[in-house]
Amino acid sequence: MLAKPPTSIPAPEGGIIRRAPPTGILRLATFLTGKQLLIVGPSSAGKTKFAQYLRLGLLDPEGKREMTYAVTEWPTFVIQMGQHGLILNIRRAVDTPGQVGPLQQASLVGKHRPHLLIIVLDCTKTVENSSQWLALFASRLDTVLRFNWAARRRLTNLMVLLNKRDKVGGRKPVLLTEAVRRILKDNLSVVLSASRAAAVPILECVSVQSPLGTTLIDQVIAELVRQLVE
Repeated sequence: MLAKPPTSIPAPEGGIIRRAPPTGILRLATFLTGKQLLIVGPSSAGKTKFAQYLRLGLLDPEGKREMTYAVTEWPTFVIQMGQHGLILNIRRAVDTPGQVGPLQQASLVGKHRPHLLIIVLDCTKTVENSSQWLALFASRLDTVLRFNWAARRRLTNLMVLLNKRDKVGGRKPVLLTEAVRRILKDNLSVVLSASRAAAVPILECVSVQSPLGTTLIDQVIAELVRQLVE
């Protein structure tokens, strides 16, 4: 059974998103059979804040900044969506420092062999800046997966988050989405298959306290749970 969660957040479909550290036999089961997540992205994109909300349901106030200087491994936890709905066991969520470049972060996919790779981009950066980082990352990821069969076999899901969506308007999110889709197609269609590369979710996100509330980030977590459980 899921232990009493520290938070209860309305899910997009009107249910509840709960988190809790597993205890007893569930902790062992989570460690043995749970999913592994790897979160990558440029410096200050919001990777650590997203990981914190994913595990604890806590959003920092805007402006609070804590640098991540080393690869951080968040221990086992459980997410339940809906009163009697989907339950996702997370064995480990790995957060990478943005100061480590895109090539090195892509190499971590081979080392950690995640089930789900989450790429966090910063909407406030120029489309050209984000595109350059992602192109380098995706090109290196293609090479890593080609030569690491175990990592390619385990990586069943990939997700791109356009974070800090509340800070931009106009057509910029659309242009960034188009650029991301093009880069994924150009670099990953062979190693993942064209259909998988084309189906990668590109989701808007806000991972700090804002007037938009938690709607966007809860939708991200709901999609994450569906991908890994269904």
